[in-house]
Amino acid sequence: MVIEERQHGQPEELDGHTAGPRPNYAKFMEVYSSSKAAGLNADIIVEGERPPDVAVTVGGEDERVEYSRLVSEAHGFFKTFRRLVVNLILSFQDRTKSQSFFLPLRPEQAYKVVELELSLLYDILHTKAALIRTVCGRLLRCTTVLSTLTALVLFTVRDKDRYDRIDVLVTYVLFGGALGLEIYASGLILFSYWTYVEAERFKCRWFARATFGPAYLLELTRELRRRQAVLDKFWYTEQAGVSPELKELIFRELKNKAKSIEDVESYRRFGEHRGQWALQRKGYYKEFGWSVEAEFDESILLWHIATDLCFNDNDVADASSLSHLPATSRAISNYMLFLLVMRPYMLTAGIGQIRFSDTCAEAKNFFLQGQKAPDERGATKMILDVKTEIAPTGVKGDRSKSVLFDACRLAKGLTELPAHKRWKLIGVVWAEMLCYAASKCRGNFHAKQLSMGGELLTVVWLLTAHMGIGEQYRVEAGHARAKLIVEN
Repeated sequence: MVIEERQHGQPEELDGHTAGPRPNYAKFMEVYSSSKAAGLNADIIVEGERPPDVAVTVGGEDERVEYSRLVSEAHGFFKTFRRLVVNLILSFQDRTKSQSFFLPLRPEQAYKVVELELSLLYDILHTKAALIRTVCGRLLRCTTVLSTLTALVLFTVRDKDRYDRIDVLVTYVLFGGALGLEIYASGLILFSYWTYVEAERFKCRWFARATFGPAYLLELTRELRRRQAVLDKFWYTEQAGVSPELKELIFRELKNKAKSIEDVESYRRFGEHRGQWALQRKGYYKEFGWSVEAEFDESILLWHIATDLCFNDNDVADASSLSHLPATSRAISNYMLFLLVMRPYMLTAGIGQIRFSDTCAEAKNFFLQGQKAPDERGATKMILDVKTEIAPTGVKGDRSKSVLFDACRLAKGLTELPAHKRWKLIGVVWAEMLCYAASKCRGNFHAKQLSMGGELLTVVWLLTAHMGIGEQYRVEAGHARAKLIVEN
């Protein structure tokens, strides 16, 4: 005889997290004890919750069909992963489904899905998309367009001889501007991802393909909405595009990490790595592990200075033969320093601002010892020529938080490696640091940055979650189902 303990009652779902009755432990144990007391052979078998069945393939399709599939999948994942913005947890089914979809993708496909999700999130948090998508919202939009158009027609047919020509011209300009804004707003709605998804949902595929098929229209409207980035500290930074090589490096490292996870503990452990795993995998943890075991802001400064020193060293010509690796590594290095200085609230930065100021002050004092300021190559040589057999803290104490000469020690160790090994190591360490920083930043800060143009860190944050890495998952294997087997 087999008795299965099941859940009773209708569970309550709180934004994807099921809250409700669980297996009745008291009743189950009562039956088990009674069977034992009656002299029957009773045994309990616990079956874990089945993982979700996922079979999604994207690729080898017509480009338009593939794009349509990516938009639909992005909308589906958005409804689940939007919970991360308010720091809610995800289930192991969410992890399995997401990993099964993302691991086979090409980097450009994975980033496209993530970018679509963030665009939908931006619409929900920072626009009136939620209202406009309702029947009432659509009626109000139609009413405003028709009202403006009606007013323009009535003014046009009216006798205007008694009005000054300048006044009439100004009125036409105002009407034209108002009507143009209404048409522009309606166009944003018409060519939005929401309309695309709804057209697909209601099987209006001919409408979706005819109206939204050209991907550049969606990209254009998204770009128009995103050009509201703040101009604060404009003169101290410069915009830098995210190269395909940089995207591929991050995606490859996340995929390698996701495939290396063997058990539940691995998920937690890998989420805490900020360079350790990369150094261990490459076999250089003994030499350079000290640089990533320091506080995170210190590690960023150490590796940023060391990366610049390696980039400007005399063998940079040899490094350039490695194609994109030096430039890609330096791009991540510069971006992480930008976050440390300009966006410290997005990092677990500690005393990063103080450490950065002390390092700048020590560098300034060091270079002013000469008669004239050196160029980049000369500055690199000056720093690397400093004898660093003894750790700087052993000489100058811990009062100054500068890491200039600690970074010099790190750079000297890196320059002893062959160029190709050096830049591969630097690249994977920076990729892991970036992923760590992204996963540790709270969801509300990522949401805030969307209103100011977004950050690469936010894209990596969502991509890391899709790869199943981080603390946002409930790592247990779901609700178990117990079977009580009773034999005479």
